[in-house]
Amino acid sequence: MAQHKTRILLVDDEPGVLEVCAETLEGIASSVSTARDGLAAMELLRTETFDLIVSDLRMPGMGGLDLIKAAGTLAPDTDVIVLTGYGGIESAVECVKLGAVNYLLKPFKLEALREAVCKALEERSLRVKRNSYGTLAQMLALKDAMNGHEDSKSLIKQFLGQVKSAFSPDGIAFFIKGVKDLESGPQVLIGPYFRDNPGVRSWFETLSASIAAKGRPILIEGQLLREAFGNGNGHAAVPTSAIGVPVEGQNGPRGAVVALRAGNTVAYGLDELKLLTLFAAHASLCFESNQACAKLKSVNGEIVFSLVHAVEAKDTYTRGHSERVSRYATKLARFLGLSEAEVELVRVAGVLHDIGKIGVPDSILNKQGPLVSQELPAMRQHPTIARTILGKVESLSDVLPIVYHHHERVDGNGYPDGLSGEEIPFLARLVSVVDGFEAMTSDRAYHKARSVDDARTILRKGAGSQWDAELVNAWLQLLDAPGEN
Repeated sequence: MAQHKTRILLVDDEPGVLEVCAETLEGIASSVSTARDGLAAMELLRTETFDLIVSDLRMPGMGGLDLIKAAGTLAPDTDVIVLTGYGGIESAVECVKLGAVNYLLKPFKLEALREAVCKALEERSLRVKRNSYGTLAQMLALKDAMNGHEDSKSLIKQFLGQVKSAFSPDGIAFFIKGVKDLESGPQVLIGPYFRDNPGVRSWFETLSASIAAKGRPILIEGQLLREAFGNGNGHAAVPTSAIGVPVEGQNGPRGAVVALRAGNTVAYGLDELKLLTLFAAHASLCFESNQACAKLKSVNGEIVFSLVHAVEAKDTYTRGHSERVSRYATKLARFLGLSEAEVELVRVAGVLHDIGKIGVPDSILNKQGPLVSQELPAMRQHPTIARTILGKVESLSDVLPIVYHHHERVDGNGYPDGLSGEEIPFLARLVSVVDGFEAMTSDRAYHKARSVDDARTILRKGAGSQWDAELVNAWLQLLDAPGEN
């Protein structure tokens, strides 16, 4: 399986080994270079680019272990296979944890070298072309499962659920970098295997750091896993094969997902590695989209809420009014047993309900005493102004009706549209009750704060005409609750 424009670097202090290996790999790579030790290899890496390094582990000067560490900085996209004698197995396994893709024990058959190199180059091609594979049924299922989920926790749950369904693993682990909104911390585990075998989990966590950092999918076969964990070593079932792929984030590597099989189950192959790579690529896009949307919403929110503060800067009497209405509306919504989504809507609507007053002239907004008939139309424009402002923010589309209709009256004599009864959105009726209560019990330009008892009396008189009677009763019951008054 010849590779187009593939470059391999062989590193060994034995000239005979270099010569034989170079001849063996000539038909696989378009170019095979050699170096007698790690230092010479580093000189080549500073001026040339290679797809794969095949390096002896023990050499004078710089050995294979140090070469992997140095190459990780100088040539992070270059894969490494290490060669070692039987006495260096533990070091070879350590090399894999540091980022080597495989190792071979000396003496090895040349065919085994060819197979290991072909496997490493095939894995590398996945990294380079992982977005070019055709659509598969499993990918459609993954897409459907992840669509519509807006938080990282739900996205990861759906992603790993689809991995479990498609790959039938004995254990799945998602090792995550820099995710703050997950209760589970830096690891998300599916199935009991990783939880019951902390040594295995720790080993794969180290490996996953390398997978994430280098963006390298990897197939780990039985020989390496047996050397790493023994043929029992206290584990119920030693891993027999594993696949691991990186999952990207908006600002660089996000982490890596690993699926493994243990016991007598069928080992994973390159086909499964290809599919998991596709899964991870799609998940990466979902995570990036989620982060971008969250950032955009945050920016939109900051802009809109800065306008709220601008309104309060115009009218010192209403400073803090919006926050109090938001707090009251949230309490009433929870008291009524509304859903968390509805609670969040009234919380945001409470903060934003008077944002349209930014377009009301200061002379009217801060007038001492009641407004005359000629001034009322300007004041009553503020819900329409709010609709114009908030209508530009897609994420606030569900909040908009609450803000726009919070001055409607159930008897139809309110504004801006003169709606009545249940024509008025329920959450707008809710905000109207607590908005009226807060306005009555606070100092305003046109009146001093009334007592809570006076406000109760006014609410009762207006129940069924200005305000929804059931919501007024609920608010008064809430005020009577211990600690609320």
